[in-house]
Amino acid sequence: MAILERKIIHNMTTLCSHVPYPQFVLPRHKHPEFEIMVFNQGSGKQFVGEGIADYKKGDLALIGSNVPHLHLCNTKLKDSPETEISGGDTLQFLPEILPLNMESLPDYREIYELLYKSQYGIRFYDKDLYVEIKQMIQEINGLEFTARLIHLLRILEKLSQCKRTKLLSDTAYNSSNIVNEVNEPINKVYAYLFNHFKDKITLKEVADYVNQNPSALCRSFKQKTDKSIFQCLAEIRIEHACKLLSYSNLTVSQVAYESGYNNIPYFIKQFYAITHRNPKEYREQINA
Repeated sequence: MAILERKIIHNMTTLCSHVPYPQFVLPRHKHPEFEIMVFNQGSGKQFVGEGIADYKKGDLALIGSNVPHLHLCNTKLKDSPETEISGGDTLQFLPEILPLNMESLPDYREIYELLYKSQYGIRFYDKDLYVEIKQMIQEINGLEFTARLIHLLRILEKLSQCKRTKLLSDTAYNSSNIVNEVNEPINKVYAYLFNHFKDKITLKEVADYVNQNPSALCRSFKQKTDKSIFQCLAEIRIEHACKLLSYSNLTVSQVAYESGYNNIPYFIKQFYAITHRNPKEYREQINA
């Protein structure tokens, strides 16, 4: 994903893109906050609950509270060796920020129905709405106190009035889905990579962890994600390196070691392949 700066004010969080980054590399995850996502550049696949949909610049989505989701971006521009850049703006807010028993309050009926449907994941197909919501999410950082809450309600109201929508998952996420989600092999692979990316990882270790044959696991993973296991590992490592370059004073060599690389030239090669710049250039651009 784009390198993100997290700003927490009250119970509302905005994630704002800075220097573009070519991957959405967080493993499948969930959080209690609802999430409005505006895709500003790039393309790829959005996994929400049990559903999968392509995403591209100009798309707009709402993901419900504690609904598992994952984004896998296309790594290359079509018919070009150039790296494709993905980025976007996200607004997260906790359920507690809204009134209890919204379904019984006429003024909140439309917003309640919107948030109920968001447990399936919602995609909005309206170019004018995309432009409007993108601007409103960016404006919310300049507001304080009740003005922020009012702005959020206006965003939700506009989303609730959109007539061209599509649910991303056939099943709403609830407690009955938890066992399947945790035990799904692809999710266990992501969890293993994310928790051990600083270590030397072998295919056998990953396969043993998910209790599958290595060859079968590779084929299954590739079919479901369009990427190899070690390509995803590289993306997780480079995302961590980007964070260290952005928010620490570690040298490039130290960043490499902290990101799971013992070979500095190989680290720089992989960093360039994914970000289309070397670590030094990346840090200079961040600090400019």
